[in-house]
Amino acid sequence: MRHATIAVALLVASLILGGSGPYTARLSPRDLRGIRTVAVISALGNSFVFERVTDTPFAALTPPDSKFLEISDWALDPLIAKETTAALARRFTVKTIVFRPADFSTWDYALLKSSALNLNGDPAIDAYVLILRDWHWDEIGHGAHALGGLGFYRRDKPNGRSKFAVFASYRIVVVDALTGDTLASREAVLPNQSLPWLPAGASLWPKTPNDLTDAQRAMLAAYETKLVEATLPHTLAQMNLGPK
Repeated sequence: MRHATIAVALLVASLILGGSGPYTARLSPRDLRGIRTVAVISALGNSFVFERVTDTPFAALTPPDSKFLEISDWALDPLIAKETTAALARRFTVKTIVFRPADFSTWDYALLKSSALNLNGDPAIDAYVLILRDWHWDEIGHGAHALGGLGFYRRDKPNGRSKFAVFASYRIVVVDALTGDTLASREAVLPNQSLPWLPAGASLWPKTPNDLTDAQRAMLAAYETKLVEATLPHTLAQMNLGPK
């Protein structure tokens, strides 16, 4: 049953992203020779999901209870962009670019190409390095639904107990600035190749997202920062973008 559940979740994630494509998980030497200047686009940290799953025999047949919160005030995207820029600057010239986060919040590779080509960037930019929401199978509670982006997970068990965790499901994508083609794409995972997540306390779960206290918001933001810092440099290095 567990293997079937995982297969369903992976299928859902692949359908959301829409096809594979000719890119690889890391930039090739040929790609690197053509990239001198890059721009960073972080479109991960504007939205936070509260994902509640009920552990029942029919849980796979119904969507989880998902509630969203706008979290741009947590300043996660500026943090991610700053850390990515610092890593890239050791190898590339990094330029800033103006973009609308909404253009990259929901995406597949075809939409990504269109959005990249519509950017009014510096002609000197060879490639865009994007940090985007991704979808990963539920490694926390082994449910049938994929987990996307940044969020707080709750799985209610039949014995009345619940499991709580904060997760960060994201991906780094490198796009050719001239053609809009994806050159490399890699899921961000922990060094053990698992979904980035940390166990959390029940006291952090609010009645509704809008009921979050300042202390809860600060703690959740700290969890997400820790997950990003544990995975971002490692993933950039695996893609031949940052120091190893």
